[in-house]
Amino acid sequence: MLCHITRPDSVVLEVDVDPKANGEDILNKICRKMGIIEVDYFGLQFTGAKGEILWMNLRNRISQQVDCLSPCRLRLRVKFFVEPHLILQEQTRHLILMHVKEELFKGSLRLDAEQAIKLCALLAQAEFGDYNQNTAKYCYSQIYGQEPSHDTINNICLRHKALEAVSQASAEYQALQLVSSLNYYGVEWHPARDSEGQELLIGVGPEGLFVCKTDFTTIERIVYPVIQMATQSGRNVYVTITKDSGDSMVLLFKFISPCAANGLYRAITEIHSFYRCDTVMSTVKMQYSRDFKGHLASLFLNESIDLGKRYIFDIQRTSKEVYDRARRALFNAGMAVNGCGSPRESYSHSPLRQIQVEREKRLCVGCRETHILKEKLQMLQDALTCALCCEQEINAAFCPCGHMFCCYNCACQLQCCPVCRSEVDRVQHVYLPTCASLLGLAEAKTTTFSVPSGTAISEDCANKENTCKL
Repeated sequence: MLCHITRPDSVVLEVDVDPKANGEDILNKICRKMGIIEVDYFGLQFTGAKGEILWMNLRNRISQQVDCLSPCRLRLRVKFFVEPHLILQEQTRHLILMHVKEELFKGSLRLDAEQAIKLCALLAQAEFGDYNQNTAKYCYSQIYGQEPSHDTINNICLRHKALEAVSQASAEYQALQLVSSLNYYGVEWHPARDSEGQELLIGVGPEGLFVCKTDFTTIERIVYPVIQMATQSGRNVYVTITKDSGDSMVLLFKFISPCAANGLYRAITEIHSFYRCDTVMSTVKMQYSRDFKGHLASLFLNESIDLGKRYIFDIQRTSKEVYDRARRALFNAGMAVNGCGSPRESYSHSPLRQIQVEREKRLCVGCRETHILKEKLQMLQDALTCALCCEQEINAAFCPCGHMFCCYNCACQLQCCPVCRSEVDRVQHVYLPTCASLLGLAEAKTTTFSVPSGTAISEDCANKENTCKL
């Protein structure tokens, strides 16, 4: 079965899975493509029959949850947000930041004017590098909800100039540090109605529940210790809480469909387990239902048979277990973690690094610099390749924003720019240096590179023709 998965940065990835596969098979393939080990932070969303946004239960079959139409369209989203210092991979941090930008644009995360200025400068540094005059207003109106004044633009420019030479990874880390201090960071929202029919937004976060108006104004906050029980019945979810007086009170939330109600019921249990428990209890992890065929098989064959099982909750590890598991996986892959949480290669444990060191010892100075030049040209070639189809060269610019991201064929299929989210009026064909000319330049540089007199050359280098000339 063919599946199209949209990342938070609007890039669409394609995977092919067996029709009988579970949801985790898709997620694992996508994360393997992106080199992400911290898979447990992510999940797959799809749109229900009534337009509701639902999480796929990764432990159940895909065919049990969505229509088996090809291609199956899903969205890769962050399901569990954690503090930036707990994120070990730069790829994971980048996707989480892209998801956070979506929440900022929707208005579920709110910043004051000073925070918006600082965040704009960090995002501009992360996406465009050092300051230039074209990045002064980047994202401010979408993040803060107002057009920037002249003084605001000057403040963003000063902040951006102060970030000169800051790497993309460091800028993204600082941006996540800023956003993680906001009230609704990591909160999952569910549209509902109360017993009187008033529209509400129910947020489920690491500390408890938020009952808000549709503009994200808080009506009531319910922390987990006062929640006695949550139950679902059809399109309704009942949350029993303990009041300050010691009496119990039942809150009723009505949803557009039973699937949407089940989404809130699952979220309360899964998010509570992920953030506040040391391990997922077996009563949560092993809770399941059966279809009619599976129920008959369990009666006449074996009680423990897996036929027809549908797991209720999609949670297998807590945040502590995910962090420890990711550290072990990075260590086994020959990576260590530096102070700010980003992985780096371990010089003492990585077999790949030892091979690289031995190879560098055998190379002469000229060959080493030639090898570095080839790697830089290869990176430039990759940068000029379409990020969507990964086959054609970049030859299109979005108007009026001017961003260049993909080839002309892919650009004509987009309605908004994947970089700045602005609407695309038209696509302009542009002509950049071709990848073939870059490769020709690499070959020319390789054959004409000279080595200073007196430089020692190993036997491996001396046997290669046209590599180094004295």
